[in-house]
Amino acid sequence: MAIFKKYKMNKFLTLTGLLVITLLGSYLRLADLEIKPNGLYVDEASTGVNAWSILQTGKDEYGKQYPLAFRFLGSYTPPLYTYLTALSINFFGFSIGSIRLVSAVSGILMIPLMFFLIRMLKISKSDLIPLIGSLLFAICPWSIFYSRIGYEINLAFLLYFIGVLFLFISLKSKIFLILAFGVLGLSVNAYHTQRMLSPLTLIVFLTLYKDVVFQAKYRIFLIIAIVLFTIFLLPQLYLLTTPAGLNRAKGVFYSQFLSSPYFLIREFSAQYLSYFSPRNLFFQPDPDLQRSLPELSVFYPWMAMPFLTGLFFLIKENIFHKKFILMLLLLTPIPASLTGDPFATQRALPFLPPVLLVICIVIKKVLDKYKKVGLPAILLLIALSLLYLYRSYATFLPSERAAIWGYGFKQLAEKIKQNPDKKYVIDNARTKPAYIELAFYLKIPPSILQASVDQNIKDSYYTKTNWDGYYRLLNFETRAINWEKDIYQKQILAGDELSISEAQAREHFLTKVFEIKSPIGEIIFRGFETNPEEKFKSL
Repeated sequence: MAIFKKYKMNKFLTLTGLLVITLLGSYLRLADLEIKPNGLYVDEASTGVNAWSILQTGKDEYGKQYPLAFRFLGSYTPPLYTYLTALSINFFGFSIGSIRLVSAVSGILMIPLMFFLIRMLKISKSDLIPLIGSLLFAICPWSIFYSRIGYEINLAFLLYFIGVLFLFISLKSKIFLILAFGVLGLSVNAYHTQRMLSPLTLIVFLTLYKDVVFQAKYRIFLIIAIVLFTIFLLPQLYLLTTPAGLNRAKGVFYSQFLSSPYFLIREFSAQYLSYFSPRNLFFQPDPDLQRSLPELSVFYPWMAMPFLTGLFFLIKENIFHKKFILMLLLLTPIPASLTGDPFATQRALPFLPPVLLVICIVIKKVLDKYKKVGLPAILLLIALSLLYLYRSYATFLPSERAAIWGYGFKQLAEKIKQNPDKKYVIDNARTKPAYIELAFYLKIPPSILQASVDQNIKDSYYTKTNWDGYYRLLNFETRAINWEKDIYQKQILAGDELSISEAQAREHFLTKVFEIKSPIGEIIFRGFETNPEEKFKSL
């Protein structure tokens, strides 16, 4: 333990180090929040527009008063993030930054929490390892990425993280059992993953630590905790009795799972093991371009060897609180493994802390063995990691992924706003739902949005689950172009590069009036004005 004597950590140094790390993590999560990612993803737009609607009217875009789950494009998203975003908008205005702020703050709060988790698990007797662990969390691409997007994933992750922390503390302090069950119950109302993960974590925790939590002195606390968790669970249990809840539940499992036990075992095992794959964790980005950073995986490549070595030590050696670490490591990938995605980073986000715990086990051993060069080497790797992060996040992401993140809708909204006397048809055959993006950028009053939908929806909110992309708002419509009718009306037809070909423009006497490109020159939208007079003459 000479290394810890050499790098003696007193309370002042520890608190100063944690403050510096938290400030660094805050900068990485808040800097240029409005423009990195460059655009506004459709899920973010849905969150923002509905939060603004709730703030202004107490109803969502469909006129439903304070829903238990938001009908976003038929997804029925848990409500907590949207309600908190309404508060953010109230204080900071209706902007992209306000929509992403709750997620960013969630990511910042987890940095000191990671420190305390490592410290309480006694991976090291010194505070140096918890500080390094919190620093790795602060600069982790996985955490930073989901801290900078404006929907519910990171908030749910924070709540689950706090709940797990409270579970561990409850082994020594009974009152924290109630707090743990309460926070984990709240997390169920934050994201779909936690609907499965939080109850599963509680069941496994009670099983593993039954000798502690089922003692007579814990009894009343455990009863109150279960009642509190059940109260938080009630809205989701109610939704499971509706088509909205059932449709979402079916989406979690493969249909084949329900018909073939063999297929269930084979496919689940393959999916589950993929979350322990060094290729997926350290070298290969998420296959969904909207959920990944360019040329960077969820962790940095140099962490692969410490992770694999750490797994070996965790299994072989008698490490403090090994049972708790293994519980987190083995449980957190389960919900993501039951989906159709090969490596779903947003559903597997709770897997992040146990991976870092395993890495910290090896870092502690490295610092023990290589007393002179260990810490400088680790700090050098961290510095190089920041360069990788800057290259990916600040240089590549704003340009290469702009189109994926909804870049272009702001410019399209400006075109519509500048020409209120012209009618626009926005083709939505391939683009993300345009109405919600334009509703955000044009700041369409919630009352207008609510009046534009089928008024029966709010009365059959959880039963009428089919979503229709047709909207008529202000001077535009979002729908597929009707080539038999639209060319005979004076209007502007807009869509992506494939919506209107050059041959179609010539055939129907269309005149190009605008073209919107991404920062790297990709055509995102083109607008063509119709010429009914010429078209009629050609008949």
